[in-house]
Amino acid sequence: LTSEVLAAMSTLERYNLVDDAWNAVVAGTLEATEYMQMLEHFRGEDQFGVWQSIAIGLRGVRRLLDEDEAAVAGFRAQVIALVGPALEALGEPTAGEPDLTAKLRGLLLRVMAIQGGDADARRRAREYYAEWERDPASVDAELASAATAVIAATGNAEDYERMLQRALHGATPQEQLRHLYSLAEFDDAALVARTCELALSGDVKTQNAPFLLRGCIGNRRFGSEAWAFVRQHWSEINDRFPRNTIVRMIETVTLLDRPSEVADVQGFFSEHGIPQAAKTLEQHLERQRVNAKVRERNEGQLKATLAG
Repeated sequence: LTSEVLAAMSTLERYNLVDDAWNAVVAGTLEATEYMQMLEHFRGEDQFGVWQSIAIGLRGVRRLLDEDEAAVAGFRAQVIALVGPALEALGEPTAGEPDLTAKLRGLLLRVMAIQGGDADARRRAREYYAEWERDPASVDAELASAATAVIAATGNAEDYERMLQRALHGATPQEQLRHLYSLAEFDDAALVARTCELALSGDVKTQNAPFLLRGCIGNRRFGSEAWAFVRQHWSEINDRFPRNTIVRMIETVTLLDRPSEVADVQGFFSEHGIPQAAKTLEQHLERQRVNAKVRERNEGQLKATLAG
C-alpha cells in the first residue's frame, strides 16, 4: 500500500479500507502498530467519511495506551502529523461552503485537540466557544459543537460548571442536550462521579439520563467507576428509566476491557439479566470479551513501538 495507490482509489474504497483495517485489528488479523503505519498514507485525505473512519480507529488505539506517558506522546505526535495538514488546509469557514466541509473541519479540530493533544487546537476551541457564548450566531455550528467536546475532554471544574448551567438552562433543547452529554467526557474522577449522580437526580429527564450514564461508562479513564455506580444503583435505575433504554445504557461496557473489568461485568450480568433485550445484552458481553482480546494482543507492542 502506497500513497499513489490510495490516490487512485475512490472515496468509498478508501473509507472501506480504513474501516476494514480497524475491524481486522479487532479480529486479530492486523496488529494495531500496522494500522497506525497504514494511516500515515492518509495525510492528504480530504473527505469527511474517510476521516470519520480514521477517527474511530484513533480513539480505539488511544484507549489501549492508558496513561503511559511515553507512548501517549508518540501517539500524539503521529496524530498531529496526520491531521494537522488537513485541518490547516481547510482554513476558517467561508460563506456557501459545502456542509461536509464544515463537518470535516469540526471533526478534525476534535481529533487534533483531544487525540493529538495539540495546544493550538485546544486554544482555538476555547476561542470558538467563548465567541459562541457571546453570540451563538457568529460561530459555525460544527465548530461550536467541536469546541464544546474539546473543552469537556480537556477542561476543569470551572468549565464543568459552565457546561452544567448550559445543560440545565440552555436556550434550546439541542444546546441543552449537547452540553448534558458532554458532562460525561470530563477527565476527572470527581466530575464523572458528579455526572452519574446528576443522572439520577430530578434535573435530568428519565429519557435522557440512561444515555448520560452510557457516556460516563464510556469515559476513557473513569468508565470503570461509572459502571460501579450503575451496578450499585441497578434496582433504582430499572425502576425509574424506560425499559427499552436499559440495554442501550450499558452498551459502553464493551469498552471496559481490562481483565478485572471483564470479570466484574460478566459476573454481574450472569446474575442480573435484561429480559426485554436478552440477545442484545449477550452481544454486548461478547463484544466486551472481543475488546479484551484486542487489548491482550496489542497493548504491550503498541506502547513499546509508540514510546520508541
